[in-house]
Amino acid sequence: MTKRILVGLIALLAVLLGLAVATNRLAPATAAKLLRDMSRSAAGLELKTMEVQGKVFPYLSGGTGEPLVLVHGFTANKDAWGFIGRYLTPKYTVYAPDLPGFGDASRDPNADYSYDAQVENLHAFIKGLGLTAVHLGGSSMGGGVVALYAAKYPNEVASLWLLDAGGTHEFIDSALMKHYVSTGEFPLLVKTQEQQAKQMEMLFGKPKFIPYSVAYAFLENSKKDFEFHHKILKNMAAAANPIEARFSNLQTPTLIVTGEQDRIVPPTSVQTLAKVFPKSQVKVMPGVGHIPMAEDPKTTAEDYLAFRTTLSKAP
Repeated sequence: MTKRILVGLIALLAVLLGLAVATNRLAPATAAKLLRDMSRSAAGLELKTMEVQGKVFPYLSGGTGEPLVLVHGFTANKDAWGFIGRYLTPKYTVYAPDLPGFGDASRDPNADYSYDAQVENLHAFIKGLGLTAVHLGGSSMGGGVVALYAAKYPNEVASLWLLDAGGTHEFIDSALMKHYVSTGEFPLLVKTQEQQAKQMEMLFGKPKFIPYSVAYAFLENSKKDFEFHHKILKNMAAAANPIEARFSNLQTPTLIVTGEQDRIVPPTSVQTLAKVFPKSQVKVMPGVGHIPMAEDPKTTAEDYLAFRTTLSKAP
């Protein structure tokens, strides 16, 4: 390679980098969409849409192997699985839907968004895919939803993957939820940059770099959804009933994961879940907060792959 060509390549890279930096700041919405699409592509996931029972379910899908349905948490959406998706799609066919009320899914202001209602929404989605026996994974609220799904439809669930799952008394009766009930304030419901900064502190076990464009897009969506998600959380809180008060000795093989630094769902909830699902393994991730699949996707995926290996070896 001649010196002139090398200099030209360096200059081109500098221009591209400059354009990326400028886009990140001057056109953050466009930059955020580009990063989102790159994440989906790297994970081998494509956007699809399905309508079932009058409800629209946008979802990401890709990969090969047994079906693995992944459910996002409160205020999140299908792209919550973008970082970890690349480790999963080589082994499984992944489906990651937006639950009604979140992301780009249907939003009926008069609908029920309790855990039980979302279980039925998820059931309709899975049946719409034509799946009969699936492996389920869920983060936070989504973890509570899939745990309850396995309790209600045990013959249709091959295994569970619960990541900092809500739905036990540790979260329902937590100081965080009591504060919300009395004040209406919840750290995942934000409208300002200051509130967003505190939200990030609550979510992550360690400080994490987030591109300006991504933070901008998150905040814009949060502001747009603030009132609607406030109503959903109020609905969920009013209908809350700990899973351990309703079910016990459920035989679904389960991997229960918590971040040691989770400030949203108390890590002690894994002990309660392990009693509900006695055929379980528990993983406590040091230095990790509320969203392991984004904070340490590689380790989180490796733990899950190891768990699935134990299932294949089971008599």
